[in-house]
Parts: sequence; C-alpha cells; structure tokens
Amino acid sequence: MRITLFYATILSILLTSCFTGVESTQKITVPEGSASTVQSAEDAFIESYFVQQGCDTWRMDKPFYYTDEKLSFVFRPEKPTFPDSISLKGKIFTYKGSIEESPFGGANEVVLIFDCEGYKFRYETGKTRDEIRQMKYTPLIPPFIDMDDLNMARSLLKDRTLYIKTSVWYDGNDEVTEGRKLIPVKILDILPGNNLLPVKVWFEDDKGNRAGVFMSLLSSSRSQYITFDRLFSFDNPRLQYKEIQDEAWEQITLGRVKAGMTKNECKLSLGNPNEVKKIPTYSGLKEQWIYNSGAYLFFVDGLLTEYRL
Repeated sequence: MRITLFYATILSILLTSCFTGVESTQKITVPEGSASTVQSAEDAFIESYFVQQGCDTWRMDKPFYYTDEKLSFVFRPEKPTFPDSISLKGKIFTYKGSIEESPFGGANEVVLIFDCEGYKFRYETGKTRDEIRQMKYTPLIPPFIDMDDLNMARSLLKDRTLYIKTSVWYDGNDEVTEGRKLIPVKILDILPGNNLLPVKVWFEDDKGNRAGVFMSLLSSSRSQYITFDRLFSFDNPRLQYKEIQDEAWEQITLGRVKAGMTKNECKLSLGNPNEVKKIPTYSGLKEQWIYNSGAYLFFVDGLLTEYRL
C-alpha cells in the first residue's frame, strides 16, 4: 500500500508541479541558440554542481548507496555462491575499476567491477571504451545512489532556508503527510532516497514541523522526474504576489480555497484546471473549473462562489 501511494503521489506532483504559481524565480540568460533563452536560478544551480560525467571518469572506491533488498538483475556476482539471504538495502557498493572482455570474439567491451563488504559484482556495459568516452556513458543502475552527488548536495543545501513549492510532504516513515507550500523551510539534511528519486530532502518549516520530499538531482530541462527547481525556490514567492491578502495567501499555502478568492489565487492553490466550461445564466456568465481529482470551482465575475474539493 505504501509503495502504491508513493508512486501515485509522484504522478500527482509531476502533473501539477508546473502550476504552483512559482514557475520561475530569478532568470539567468543562457547562450544564444540554446533550446531556451532563460533558465531559472534553481535549474542553473543543479547544472553548475551536478554535471553528468561518464563512468570512465569515476575515481577508485567511488561509493554508491544501495536501495533494494536483493541484488539487481543487472549485476552478476563474481562468485555464484553469493547468498540470496543477505539484505543489501542501505549497504555501500564501491567502484573497483573495470576490465575488458570480448564476448563471442567481438570487440572488447567494458565490465565495471564493484565491491560490497568483500563480495565482488560485475556490471556488463556492452560498450567499448571509446563508446563510453564519446557518450559520457553512465550505467543505469536503479538501486544505486551516487554518494558523491548526495554529499555535494548536503554541503550546498544543509542549513539553508529555501521556499518549498509542494504541499506533498513525507514523514519519517516515508508516509505521505499534509504539508504547506510557498513557505520558508530550513534544510536539515540530505538523505538517500529510493530507486525512482535518489535524494530525500529533510527540512523544518516555520512552525517547527519536520518532513521531507524526494527529488532527482537532474535538471528539469533533461528530466521528467521531480527535480530541485520543481520543488524549491531560492526567492520568497510571496514577494511576487503582494496584491494577495494574507487570508487568501494562507489558503494558498494549505492548498485550499474559499469563496471570494480570485481565479489567480485559486490557480496558485490548486493548479491549472483540467477543463474549463462557460455556463450562461440569467444573471450572466458563470465559469466552471473541473479537476481530474473530482474537485470543481464556480466563478462569477472572476470570483469564486461555489466549490467542491
């Protein structure tokens, strides 16, 4: 049940994270001819410190945190006697270099070697050294979390105050808990995540509540995963919406609405509707917003009059 709920929540964030009302903060110009002419400070932060590197640049003993209980099918134990009863969750695999093998008499292909508590494991890349170098190839090993990246994120973010963009938080047992968004949080630690999202950001809000969110350290321009810029802002989003009254802003941070809120305020709170209908009435035109969750809102003259969440 926990796994199903987690992945359902991940999907929910992916569908709504682009409509939090904090689409961008500080803008940074990128070179002309790029796919985009501007880049958020948050996305630029990730691209500056977490540069994709091929496995040919890995240092000896580079550590990886393992998130699964059992050995992934992509690995082959060096000795077939590796016991299935051993739980690998939370253990550290270290990179021990590479060898080249020529399967079926073909080209030499690189095999990466890892060690975990004295056991050796092989990962067959199926690529030559030249291919790895040209592609900046890094193997896709879902249970692996790069501890170098994790430690870098910890050194850069721990003890900083950021502004969180999502109200989908997780407690210490990784269960979904109700949170608030567009509020300041202090980053307490950066921890290993899971197979899908390798980083867990643990924080404390302005009321002393502690919780976490999961993310990827890829930039959003290269990933459909939940990324740093979709979850956090360096700048206070409240300053972008000075016209919104405090009472309405409080509803927005809770992901709620109340009668009298404007369309913009409701969009900040709930995200973009999945469908909009114009309904003629005797007193004028009524507008209905419909969400896939089953929620709907009714507006008259631009103000919320009826709703169901």
